[in-house]
Amino acid sequence: MENLSGHIDVVLETASFAIELVSALILVIGALVFILTVGRGIAAPGITVSTALKRGRLKLGTYILAALEFLIVADILFTIVHRTLDDVIVLAIVAGVRTVVSYFLGKEIEALSQEDSEAIGLSKSTSRDAV
Repeated sequence: MENLSGHIDVVLETASFAIELVSALILVIGALVFILTVGRGIAAPGITVSTALKRGRLKLGTYILAALEFLIVADILFTIVHRTLDDVIVLAIVAGVRTVVSYFLGKEIEALSQEDSEAIGLSKSTSRDAV
């Protein structure tokens, strides 16, 4: 039984590390998408730098939110393996901070998305009427 528990711990720890790598990859891709979005926006006629930055932030924020969700999963898996009170407390603090950041980032993305929709002539009522 002890041997099985050790194998499960290794699998969960490896899964936690793999999920952290996926999160890092998501962040790198998000940064590249941000750069491309801002670059294309600045190069496009009729789009201001401010608008290009808002669109880039909107896309980057979405990637950051996804990465944060993956990191929370990785933290939970890590804490399953390391069941000390200190690890549980750290998980609670880290998960709490990440959840708060996710919440406010989600609100900012929602606001940027609404601004972007209004800037190109769409609104929530217009999109609802189309359905």
